[in-house]
Amino acid sequence: MTQPDHRLHDHLNLWWTNPPAYQSHKTGSFGVPTNQSEITAAETHLRAQGCTLAIAPMEGNTWRTHRAVIESDGSPPFLLEPITPPETAKLLQSSGYQILAQYTSSLIDLTQPSPDLTRLKKRLSKIKIRPFKLTHLEAELRAIYQLSIRSFVDNFLYTPITEAEFLAQYLPFKPHLTPDCAYLAEQDGQLVGYVFGYPDQGSEKRFIVKTLAVLPQPQYAGLGTLLVEKIHATARQNNFTTAIHALQRADNQSLRISTRFHATIFRRYALFAKTL
Repeated sequence: MTQPDHRLHDHLNLWWTNPPAYQSHKTGSFGVPTNQSEITAAETHLRAQGCTLAIAPMEGNTWRTHRAVIESDGSPPFLLEPITPPETAKLLQSSGYQILAQYTSSLIDLTQPSPDLTRLKKRLSKIKIRPFKLTHLEAELRAIYQLSIRSFVDNFLYTPITEAEFLAQYLPFKPHLTPDCAYLAEQDGQLVGYVFGYPDQGSEKRFIVKTLAVLPQPQYAGLGTLLVEKIHATARQNNFTTAIHALQRADNQSLRISTRFHATIFRRYALFAKTL
């Protein structure tokens, strides 16, 4: 993975090379600060590199760890959830940072009936949904990468990464994966959507739905809902009673899908920004 451009006080990473685009700004970012002096020093470094907007907390781009918790029900973090102390958001706001984007994580009760998707399944009947092939992990991830860079291109603060970076980020997930961890949707042999998740090691009854992607074409409208229902059904068969829909941007299509499954938000997060 690409290294940070600078490390402050041996723990706070700063980034300004190949930053996400936002309006007419040159953006820079930094990780989780612990005090006001770190924020001031980070801003000084970013300003010296020509940055006009600082985004935090974000390790370079949205493919990496980002967001700060702004609201929580107090429950323990789920596996691989980026948790920050309550002081982080307060510290950034007191330093003049404003919310740039908001995200949520929600709970789905898998013991409750699923919505009726009969008509949706009929309309998309030519699309085959199959399990992820864990025995062909790298090949599957390469296909997922190609779909991801097409389906995420219009996402907020999208930044392209190389296939090598993508593989380096996701291959370490292997110890957490099972054959039921993902489903791929194909039409005429082409990957057109996928859903990816994993069991929560903090609770034997919770399954985390981490990533959902579908080609942004009208004929695939509703496919995301079918993929989510498929992974829910498998989780239910494996005796999971709760699904976590993790880290969804507040205006993202996947959040609307969660609403169809009667999601209950239990954590909110934000990215903050400040003009330099």
